[in-house]
Amino acid sequence: MATKASGKQKSKKWAMLAYIAGDNNLSDAGLADIQEMCEVGASRDVWAAVEIDTYGEHTGSIRYEISEPDPWGEAHRIVIQRLAEKDSGDPETLRSFVKWGLRRYPARSRVLVVWNHGSGFRSVRRDIGYDDFGSSMDMPELEKALQRAGVGPKKRIDILGFDACLMNMIEVVHHFRELARIVVGSQQTEPGDGWPYDLVLGEAKKGPERRELARRIVETYIASYRAQGTFDVTQSAIDVAKTDAAVRRLHALGDALADDFEASGGVVEAVRTSVQVFEMADYVDLVQLAEAVASAVVAPRVCKAATALSGAARKCVLANGRLGGGVAHANGLSVWFPADGDTYLRHRAKYLRLRCNAGPNPGWVRFLDRFHG
Repeated sequence: MATKASGKQKSKKWAMLAYIAGDNNLSDAGLADIQEMCEVGASRDVWAAVEIDTYGEHTGSIRYEISEPDPWGEAHRIVIQRLAEKDSGDPETLRSFVKWGLRRYPARSRVLVVWNHGSGFRSVRRDIGYDDFGSSMDMPELEKALQRAGVGPKKRIDILGFDACLMNMIEVVHHFRELARIVVGSQQTEPGDGWPYDLVLGEAKKGPERRELARRIVETYIASYRAQGTFDVTQSAIDVAKTDAAVRRLHALGDALADDFEASGGVVEAVRTSVQVFEMADYVDLVQLAEAVASAVVAPRVCKAATALSGAARKCVLANGRLGGGVAHANGLSVWFPADGDTYLRHRAKYLRLRCNAGPNPGWVRFLDRFHG
């Protein structure tokens, strides 16, 4: 049963909408994150709302609004709608939540968090939003869900958050360049606790502009795990408006390497073994890779292209946080560079569906074809 707002609701500075796809082994973590939001509560300037699907806690999904703290300083999760059981990996389920949230919670700026396990772009089944009893979304499906909810170039999400593993790849972030202004997520896997929602909501209540809030999300994420003694974690905020230049330079480097492959291929193969990798070892740090190629390869065209790519990639990164020796060379953005041909061929067709590969014969794919040929 739904509760209806009386008339049009007041527009606030920020609205934080969290899509918690918890019908899996992260169910308890999703409930804990809602409790974290209640520890801080909303405010006269900030809306906070959640849709959560759980594994066993309740039947169906629930849409909650997080209240402002009451006179005793306690905030509460208020049931706005109880929904029938749905597949949280179905793009239509996400579309429905986003459309509802945009309409019900008017705001000048918005954070939309997509919460779940994550695997970048190339899991066989479980990219993001997966439901143990249903399906999951790949990046084109996630993009389409947001578009159908009304998100687009004239109505962008200010901060698109991926509270999920392995999502901050140049290819993934660029895929949402017309739908979001900033993407916040992790190059590495995330601990089960994910984002510290009490700290994030607390920062939003201070009324920052979007770039500052994105930086603070990164800072609070790293600080929360430092306090816990948990290491090898990453979080970064990416200015999506800057990814066009980085993608062009990635393909320019790919073209240069493909054309000079006889001379440079072996050198790049050696470089590939030395750079920062993440839980999926075919995801490597983009900045370190470009800088290493520029240092190791003799061909002037390749060196120039690699140097240009490292500079363009760094300009995309508004904030970068890393904690632990295992991620010491994480610079905020990863790129797909599989070391073995089986992985490449298995996921090549899916890779080509990403917007970074629009147009004929994209250069980075040309290089990967040569590398694994």
